[in-house]
Amino acid sequence: MSVCPHIGVLMCTGGSAVGPTLKESAINLRKLKAAVVATAAVAGVAVAAAPARASVCEVGGGSIICEYGVSVYTFANGTRQEFAIGTDRAVWTRWNDTAGKWTAWSSLGGVATSRVTVEPLPHDTFSIVVTGTDGRRWERVRYSYPSGAWSDNWEPYRG
Repeated sequence: MSVCPHIGVLMCTGGSAVGPTLKESAINLRKLKAAVVATAAVAGVAVAAAPARASVCEVGGGSIICEYGVSVYTFANGTRQEFAIGTDRAVWTRWNDTAGKWTAWSSLGGVATSRVTVEPLPHDTFSIVVTGTDGRRWERVRYSYPSGAWSDNWEPYRG
């Protein structure tokens, strides 16, 4: 096999190229670039179609992430406590009194990537559970007796 004067060929035999010529290589390279650009454009459209941020709903004077909705616990006396994920990704709560008047939203902290799940326990005690940014489930407990206080911190979910 002699040295082939053609660039971008697969093989030379007897001075003639077997494979694409320089012009054909340039055309193939342009086609390859066009295919890469088209693929990137389609991928970009797919990424752009996914929401860059969650939609926001106004509920009871506060802004929450619509996709997670509002979770509710109803006490034995008929009052209700609502939980939602705020735009800061923290868990927020509000409740009504026996006359039906609602409080303002207040933060329970945390950074959630899921809706709030309310898990009833005996005697109007319950836990709220969310998925954190680490993919693990976390909980806080509201103790009804004697004071209605919350556990101090978010703790790994015990189930």
